[in-house]
Amino acid sequence: MNHINNDMDHILMRRSQNTLIVVGTGTILFSVWTVVKTLSSFVLLKDEVIASVRNTADEVGFILSEQQLFYIVLVIMLIFLILFLAVRIYIGMSAISEGRGLRKSKGYLILVVIVIIINITTVAISLFSAKSQESLGALSKDTSLSSLVIELTSIVMAVEMVFAAVRLRRARLRVSQSSVQKEQE
Repeated sequence: MNHINNDMDHILMRRSQNTLIVVGTGTILFSVWTVVKTLSSFVLLKDEVIASVRNTADEVGFILSEQQLFYIVLVIMLIFLILFLAVRIYIGMSAISEGRGLRKSKGYLILVVIVIIINITTVAISLFSAKSQESLGALSKDTSLSSLVIELTSIVMAVEMVFAAVRLRRARLRVSQSSVQKEQE
């Protein structure tokens, strides 16, 4: 029969592992939602996007058809969305993996901190420059209340991911140190 150790460190470890699994899953789901929302907005607001890009292309001196502009912008957007999704999936899968006790890499935590800083900066810029933004259709930053709530939730999840990973690592260290002390006695 397995004995469940219910000292404070083991409880904290189980709670932190669960938190890492939940926020890792949430990070992946929010990322997929962001990609779907961005692509659907791009397709639905195609005419506005093309008009905006057309103005910029005309100022620079590029002479391209609307279809060419659409495909160029679509390819660039897909590249950025794939990179965005890859980073977020890596972070989410790493958190889930650490929550299950499989991975203990620090690399994803450094990446999460960078993402947190970028997200906070992006939210601050979009809040303070919402009035001065030029209409770019799907390419403009969405400053709706629902978008803001989702972005803030994503930031909170990322911060909680870092805290849970640090708590888990410290608790594991204390448990391993106490087991070594018990073996020495």
